[in-house]
Amino acid sequence: MNKTTLTTLALLAALCGTVHAQTATPAAPAAPAATAAVKSTDPIVQMRAQERAANAAFNKERSAARKERNAKVSAAEAAAVKDAKAKGTDPMVARREARAQATAATQADFDARMKPATEARDKSRAAARAAATK
Repeated sequence: MNKTTLTTLALLAALCGTVHAQTATPAAPAAPAATAAVKSTDPIVQMRAQERAANAAFNKERSAARKERNAKVSAAEAAAVKDAKAKGTDPMVARREARAQATAATQADFDARMKPATEARDKSRAAARAAATK
């Protein structure tokens, strides 16, 4: 019995060791600064780099607009929950309704803030494509 147990443990240890040795470690991704430093003369590569830059600027503006909008919506939700608890009604329903109303109320402001960013992104991307297809 001891011999079988020892043999099984030895085989299990050997198997675990080989499995652990075969586990691949992921390669570190290339640093963005290193890839950005290499300039290409290929117009398609340049177009894609310009599009990435335009998208990054757009995403930054969109993130700021969303953060501002979410702050307003969260404030409305908190006020609705507080009122619901004071009245003895269901706070989850009040939160859901307040979120829907606040989101609808802030949609026009959000769209107005995003319109210049969207136009700038689209203009930059169109210019990059036009330059690449010459």
